[in-house]
Amino acid sequence: MTIPAGYRRVDLPFERRAEMLSVDQWAFAMTHPGDVAREIEPTLDWDRCRGLEVGDGLGGEAGDVAAVHSSFPYTLRTPGGTIAASGLTWVAVHPAHRRRGLLRSMIDDHFARSRARGEIVSTLVAAETTIYQRFGYGLACPAYKITMSRDLTFREVAGSEDLIVRFEDADLTRHASVVRAVAARDQRPGAMVVMSDALLAAQFTDPEALRDGRERKRIAIVEDEHGPAAFALFQRRLAWDDTGPAGTGVTEAWAAATPASSRRLWSVLADLDLMRSFTATGLPLDDPAILLARDLRGLDVRLKDHVWVRILDVPAALTARTYAADLDLTVDVADATIAENSHPWRIETRDGRATVTHAEPGSAVDLRMSIQDLSAAYLGGTTIAALAGAGLVDEVRQGATSLLSEALRSPVAPRSTFSF
Repeated sequence: MTIPAGYRRVDLPFERRAEMLSVDQWAFAMTHPGDVAREIEPTLDWDRCRGLEVGDGLGGEAGDVAAVHSSFPYTLRTPGGTIAASGLTWVAVHPAHRRRGLLRSMIDDHFARSRARGEIVSTLVAAETTIYQRFGYGLACPAYKITMSRDLTFREVAGSEDLIVRFEDADLTRHASVVRAVAARDQRPGAMVVMSDALLAAQFTDPEALRDGRERKRIAIVEDEHGPAAFALFQRRLAWDDTGPAGTGVTEAWAAATPASSRRLWSVLADLDLMRSFTATGLPLDDPAILLARDLRGLDVRLKDHVWVRILDVPAALTARTYAADLDLTVDVADATIAENSHPWRIETRDGRATVTHAEPGSAVDLRMSIQDLSAAYLGGTTIAALAGAGLVDEVRQGATSLLSEALRSPVAPRSTFSF
């Protein structure tokens, strides 16, 4: 792992929080008042915060922090299984230290430390989508952002109207168990089955200075006979125009474990008093809201990128999920960053499970692809066939693309519980 000349890698524990926050504010062009900074502090796993600081002879003050990053540990649901994941976050380089290779050094550090902890994939929500593709991240969870008009109605789902709905002021202490209960029931690939305290705290953080005219965070909770089945952390902004109330609502943190709870959640959020519209982000491409809306034109639907996945350990990742078809293929994976992944792999699947081994020297290769494209297809939403159709997968043996594509496909589209 290369370190740019004149810098050194350092841990950034809680005691160095002011330095971490300072670089973040420089990089993202914002200034946090002291009370905002204090509210943000619990939203990081400080034992995972790292950075690069200036050494002697580079200019500036030796010991100044020039770049920072952190990550959240969580359990990620795959098709038919779960894996340990590392959610990369808070990646920032001070403007005075750009274009010196600091980001690549931090990514190398993140990959190595994640692999040493047994975290099989890295995930992220990208501020700029072109940057992280250089390091092998593939778009595994494309998503919709939808804006529901107040007059939107939904088709009926059996039992939906019988479910209890509660609206409360969002409070981490009171509602952490609700969020964790819904997440544990969520069967979609990409869901966060188990999450760190800091990751959860980040969803509830609500500094008044950052509300931009919105109310404090509220939570809608849908319950069925098994307990919490759906939730949404949301905020509204009241407005008026010449025709009357024109408020807007928004949620970026939500989950629904069942079709009935999903229908109940969206129907009540779309019909809040004094709101003209309600916006939700991070919807999977087959979300019930899309299928249940009686008038699809009452939804303003926009396709967005959501979570990007980067496989850190090819055999561990491929054996930690199930497959929809039996196959025996050799796939040559190109990985310019993690040498252990860059290899022809023999993938044998039987009865839904895979055995993944180094292909014998001289073995015929069936497919060639980059780690980015294998990562994009890993959760079963983006298909190998679609990637091949875009010219991103090289089919050496005719028919191999279809075989692997069908085997990797998930019956439901993936989504992540949270942005981070």
